[in-house]
Amino acid sequence: MTGFQRLCLLTGFVVFGLIVLGGVVRATDSGLGCPDWPRCHGSFIPKWEKHTLIEYSHRLVASVAGFLVLGIAVWAWRSYRRTPAVLLPAALMLALIVVQAGLGGAAVLNDLPPEIVVIHLGMALTILSTLLVVLHTSFDLSRPLARLAAGPAVRGSALAALAVAFLLMLVGAYVAGADYGLACSGWPLCNGEVVPGAGGASVQVHFIHRLLALLLGLTLVAGLWSAWRERRRSGTVLLFAGGALAVYAVQALIGAANIWTELADEVSAAHLAFAELLWVLLAVFNIRLFEAHRWLPRAAAAPRSREMPAPGVPQ
Repeated sequence: MTGFQRLCLLTGFVVFGLIVLGGVVRATDSGLGCPDWPRCHGSFIPKWEKHTLIEYSHRLVASVAGFLVLGIAVWAWRSYRRTPAVLLPAALMLALIVVQAGLGGAAVLNDLPPEIVVIHLGMALTILSTLLVVLHTSFDLSRPLARLAAGPAVRGSALAALAVAFLLMLVGAYVAGADYGLACSGWPLCNGEVVPGAGGASVQVHFIHRLLALLLGLTLVAGLWSAWRERRRSGTVLLFAGGALAVYAVQALIGAANIWTELADEVSAAHLAFAELLWVLLAVFNIRLFEAHRWLPRAAAAPRSREMPAPGVPQ
């Protein structure tokens, strides 16, 4: 394993932990533990208070993630500047992390509006996915990764699951940011009804979150069934499909526990952690299925010489 690959792996773990820590911040209502930005209560050294320390630790890890992404971009420029498949996504990550920092500041300075919270999470997932592409590309350059053999049904269900999971996480972020987490009492029924007929926006948004979760589950079941029918083509595809459904099952139980425990801090944090784990699994699955790490050229075209050919020499 090269140094660049180790840096990408380390950055991936830090970004993953950063997103989970963001969930801890929301679960513990610590988002305004530092009411200003970039300082915390007017200082770069926080007060020794629970919510302040939780929010400040999130900022510190975000700073570490930012420097790691910067390191990837610099390394890509120094060693892979003639490899657009590495350089371009690395540069994209750096641009996204800068925008992400601005969104974090805007969220704090505007008292955590749920719309910005949603965009903040979506940007974080995009950064993590781009990092996964860079990591796959770097490994594929040193030793080509085996192609995953799968038919249209498996590919379609995997892509659909990724899209639904992304939308589900964004709606979940809105539910948490708007304090709609207990708008539906009880599980699996919502306020004693299969389809709630009364209630304001809080109930409807929460119910949409549950419907998306159900849709994701059905999509994953369809994907596993398709992978099982094609199991002789690739056992790896079956493992991905089965693993995704298993993580989803745990995630669904944790989602129910959110209601049963009235949004206990530990359960809420675990809910986001398993959702992110499922996202990573689906992202890797789709990267391998559609070979996203091979979409960009491996080497830039050599510049054409401007010198005129010598007389008598064919062009």
